[in-house]
Amino acid sequence: MGFLISGIAGAGTRLFGWGLGLALWLISRPGGWAVLVVLTLLALRWFPEGAAAD
Repeated sequence: MGFLISGIAGAGTRLFGWGLGLALWLISRPGGWAVLVVLTLLALRWFPEGAAAD
């Protein structure tokens, strides 16, 4: 069971790292901040309640 949980945690950490790297790369590009704003607004529309609503 611990092996499964550690695999999920590792995948989550890797996904967070890729997301952070992509966000930093987009901020450094012309107009990249606008892409981040649109993605944030879409995420808020798709997941309006957030993870704490469970």
